[in-house]
Parts: sequence; C-alpha cells; structure tokens
Amino acid sequence: MSEAQSTLITKARVKAWEACSSGYSWFLENYKPAEAEFVPVYQHLVRDGRGSDADWLMGKLFPEIGAELRVKLVTQIAGADENLIAEQHAAGATGVSTEDKANAATTGYRANAATTGYRANAATTGNWANAATTGEGAVSAVLGRCGKAMAGEGGAIVIAHRDDDGNLLGVKAAMVGQDGIKPGVWYALDADGRFVEAEES
Repeated sequence: MSEAQSTLITKARVKAWEACSSGYSWFLENYKPAEAEFVPVYQHLVRDGRGSDADWLMGKLFPEIGAELRVKLVTQIAGADENLIAEQHAAGATGVSTEDKANAATTGYRANAATTGYRANAATTGNWANAATTGEGAVSAVLGRCGKAMAGEGGAIVIAHRDDDGNLLGVKAAMVGQDGIKPGVWYALDADGRFVEAEES
C-alpha cells in the first residue's frame, strides 16, 4: 500500500473503525466524495472544536501505518513539515504566536519557535533550535539536533533522538504531568535518548 493510500481517510475506513454517528455524519458532510488525507481532516476537526474526534482518528490510523510515517504526520500536524512551513513563511507567518490554535514553526539553525495560546503548537526542525509552548493542550516538538522542548499544563513534548552525525535514532514523546515531566521546564535528550532537564534558553 502506498503512503497516499495508507493515510487516506475514506467513508469505508471511517465506517470500519466504527465512528460515532456524529463524527461519521461530520465526515460525510465535509468531505465529498467522502475521502481526504489524514492531516487536513485532523486539522479540520480541531478547528471545528472536535478535539476528541481528532484524537480518535489518530488512534485508529496510527496503528495501521509505520513509525516513520507516523513521525511525518505528527510533524505536519505540529507545523514542522518543511514544505508547509515554506508556504506559511511566504504568507508572512512568524516563529511566535499568541492566539489559540495558532501554530509556530521554524526550520533554520538556532531558529526557535514559541506559542502561548490554547492548543497552539510549536515545532522546529533546525539544529540547536528550541520549541516552547505554555498554552493548555499544546505540543512542543523539536526535530533537529541538540534542541530543547518545553510545554505547559496538559501539553506534551516531542524530541527527536539523533546521533552526532544527525542520523535519526528515534522520537521520544511525553505528556506533561507524567513520568516526571514538569510544566514550564526545558527538556532535552541524553545520549541514551532519555528526557533530562535542561538549562533555560
């Protein structure tokens, strides 16, 4: 199955996953001919205030696809896909946002991203670039080398584990409030890919 097919959300797929009647109707009303790529559907659900449906959709799709593709989709959702960032930059987007659900993303060396709004994600792909969020339910994602991430209450941090040459060894994620992860604290990964508190940027 190709990547496009494996991430395509269709009427048959949503029905097979036993979506609730409300969610099923929403999909049919918004997507004709009842199919669309996962990322736009996920983002549309969040914009429409259907966060639980967005999480449900991710929970159904992700077990059916490979880890590499899951990481790619997460970076797109968080705003860290380089093509999407280029489009945002051309439209005048910056690396800082304060509005609810307003994502910030950067790709450059030491180019930091920060947000304060509810569900406003921050993501970076450059080396030594940090991402910080303080809004509730927001994700802070760092995909380059030697970056740090910080999130607020109800949020999460995602950090890529890379070797000294920049090769991807894995991706680590944690919810604030679980496994010792504190709100408003910077975290990095040690050489073994474990979360460690880092100095303030």
